Amino acid sequence: MDYGPKFEQGLRLMLEAIGEAQEGGAAPPLSAQEAALELRDLARLRGRPPFYAYLGSGLGRGARVMLADGRWILDFALGIGVHFFGHGNPDLLETALRAAASDVVMQGNLIFNREYYLIIQTLIDHAPRNMEQCWLSLSGADANENALKLIRQKRGGRPGVIAFRGCFHGRTSAMAEITDRPDYRMGQPSTFPVFYLPFYDRTDPRSAEKSLDAMRAVLRQNAGVIGAFVVELVQGEAGFVTAPREFFVPLFEEARAAGIPVWVDEVQTFGRTTELFATQMLDLADYVDVITVGKMLQGSAVLLRKEFAFDPNLISGTFSGATVAMAVGRRMVEKLTGEGYYGSGGRIKHLERLAFEHLERLAAGHPGAIASVDGVGAMISMRLGDSSLDRTRAFIRRCFQEGLALYFGGHDPACIRLFIPAGDVTEAELAEAFAIMERCL
Repeated sequence: MDYGPKFEQGLRLMLEAIGEAQEGGAAPPLSAQEAALELRDLARLRGRPPFYAYLGSGLGRGARVMLADGRWILDFALGIGVHFFGHGNPDLLETALRAAASDVVMQGNLIFNREYYLIIQTLIDHAPRNMEQCWLSLSGADANENALKLIRQKRGGRPGVIAFRGCFHGRTSAMAEITDRPDYRMGQPSTFPVFYLPFYDRTDPRSAEKSLDAMRAVLRQNAGVIGAFVVELVQGEAGFVTAPREFFVPLFEEARAAGIPVWVDEVQTFGRTTELFATQMLDLADYVDVITVGKMLQGSAVLLRKEFAFDPNLISGTFSGATVAMAVGRRMVEKLTGEGYYGSGGRIKHLERLAFEHLERLAAGHPGAIASVDGVGAMISMRLGDSSLDRTRAFIRRCFQEGLALYFGGHDPACIRLFIPAGDVTEAELAEAFAIMERCL
């Protein structure tokens, strides 16, 4: 949008000021004592302390972010995978500033501007084949709720869901019922049946066979109550657990034969594997009816086959997303699909190879310390020793004190998850992150 020469001049001045602050290491807004006091007060106000003492200053560059007390750290947690281009990316800052000059902050189902149209168009243009319609929402859990509603409607109101052990699909009431974590629904009623299949276990040569047997057993006994089959192609909270295409195809074929729609939850994988969608990476588009995306999109969306178009009375919403978030999310997709990130020779695959090389060296130098390694693209995980949750959390907190933000996955066993800021991270910063981890072992 053309706002005129005065706007362009002001925009350039703002971007220059931001750049100078980032490069010059601008003075922190708080002293270490003041930042600690605010974090304590924050814990009181929200009812629990943060996982570690992260209070950002609002300044960052690439993989590095300056905390409110002036300390710079490497960020490999990224708000659990949201900030793929790290902090302070000049292109995304300019996109955000332009969008912020729009007449409204939030857009929704009744009134929307061009940002709404353009992000939908961009998603459909780059979506796996057969995805022909798109509905925007806020969080990934919102997108998953919408997906469940439209699929159940197409299945005549059948309530049941087939899912995988170790799955995570959100913390709303319905998504917590599907998510394979009983502690996430403590004190909550059970309102519909969920049937769990074992996910792929690469240490078991019969893993795929066992999962297929379990699927057939569920369908023999319960096909009449099942509305949907929901799948993470790379399990996120379980610890970036991967599976090959050959694992999914027979399961999807069984679902299709039984008339059960396949819903792929890509809230976390969207943009972070070696293709924009993990569905594309594994060439599974012909089996998939509905896809949900989120996190890195800066909002969320349901993508669907035309025959799954939902009734207008079923799904609506005051808010579909913030104007800035829509503009920045679209720009991220443009950059990822147009600047050499994907494919076997893409930047993400290159960083994946480097990360696995670093992990091999780490394991070789510390026998017994690294239990297992998994993941794909910019989603890499490892387990420490006995994989206990306490040990894993303690290690992550030590790394944070040494200048590296990480996050965990799973429960017992637990793992360390590296959300690599592949949009901006340098090879030197990746090496520095692993050097910090080695010191903390």
